Amino acid sequence: MARRAVLFDLGGVLFGPGLQHFLGSCERDCALPRNFLGKVLFAGGSDSPYAKAMRGQITLSQLFSELEEGCKQHASASGIALPPTFSVARAFEEMAAEGTVNAPLLQAARVLRRNGFKTCVLTNNWVDDSAGRLFTATLMNLLRRHFDLVIESCRLGARKPDPEIYTYALDALQAKPQEVILLDDIGENLKPAREMGMATVLVRDTETVLKELEELSGLLTPQLLTQEEPLPTACDPSDVTHGYVPIRPGVQLHFVEMGHGPVVCLCHGFPESWLSWRYQIPALADAGFRVIALEMKGYGESTAPPDVKEYSQEQICKDLAVFLDKLGVPQAVLVGHDWGGAVVWNMALFYPERVRAVASLNTPYRPADPAVDIVEKMKTYPTFDYQFYFQEPGVAEAELERDIGRTLKVLIRSTR
Repeated sequence: MARRAVLFDLGGVLFGPGLQHFLGSCERDCALPRNFLGKVLFAGGSDSPYAKAMRGQITLSQLFSELEEGCKQHASASGIALPPTFSVARAFEEMAAEGTVNAPLLQAARVLRRNGFKTCVLTNNWVDDSAGRLFTATLMNLLRRHFDLVIESCRLGARKPDPEIYTYALDALQAKPQEVILLDDIGENLKPAREMGMATVLVRDTETVLKELEELSGLLTPQLLTQEEPLPTACDPSDVTHGYVPIRPGVQLHFVEMGHGPVVCLCHGFPESWLSWRYQIPALADAGFRVIALEMKGYGESTAPPDVKEYSQEQICKDLAVFLDKLGVPQAVLVGHDWGGAVVWNMALFYPERVRAVASLNTPYRPADPAVDIVEKMKTYPTFDYQFYFQEPGVAEAELERDIGRTLKVLIRSTR
């Protein structure tokens, strides 16, 4: 049976180093015996502080409290003096500060997904109510954008290696065990999955894992090991936030939004829509920006006023300034493509206080030359013939609307 789904563990696989690394570092720095913290963390088996946190029965801050008390008791019983500055929370804080996403494995997950595989993060995790909870929120938010499913033990009430969590994942993915590959850095977590019929990969080093993924998935190593950045994950129109801003009576602008941080406003060209930025939107959000992909006036779900004066650069820039006002955005990075490039350059000229930075794709800035009639100059370039053709009211509309399917295929050729 062909493999069609891949489950990725988080700590020690997609994100690393894992917690055990930082527990060991804390032990060495505090001159504690090896595995001192591990014994406290896992003491009690299924009722250990760790197990309860993974099932969501206690929060991370409660886990810290139980571990602090457990360490004091274990140290006292072992005749060990804990340093005055000792803190179990330190290991978790260092993991958040020093750990990194495993970029090659994340890239492999994206390649697998693009080739028709379902991808899922299956992780033992805690409910993070600590002071560093923004880190957890940011990491999980990133993963949800790149995987079909994210399953956290603390939300389910079951943890690896309990068979229940694997059964839940199979049901959620609508997959049979023989169709699934599981990656984990803990052998104990792989055993029940293997007994169910899943293919399992014990993660030790990234290169070996990618080669095993090649064998199990049927994808060639060059695809999974490519040094070239693959296409980012595209956003789905049904999975993003849509908004509508009334500019004035009879005019409203539609936009799509994602992410948190400094604002980047994307302005598309002709003949396009906000969806032209479907790959850039998640990538910019991952990079720490609040992305606003505007649907320009006259396109898509934004209104298309009949008065030609509505489409002057002056009016479009005024509308964009109002758009930013109503969203409460004092300043933004503006990025334009094609005709959207003309808009962002003009915004930088006439509303410079609203523009943090400006970038344009295929429409470089050219200062106006009063001595040159731009319309007459355009007539000398056959490339721009279509723009003059569009000036005849009703003529272009009649031709383009004669066979809308053909028109769309000619104008919009991307299939991805």
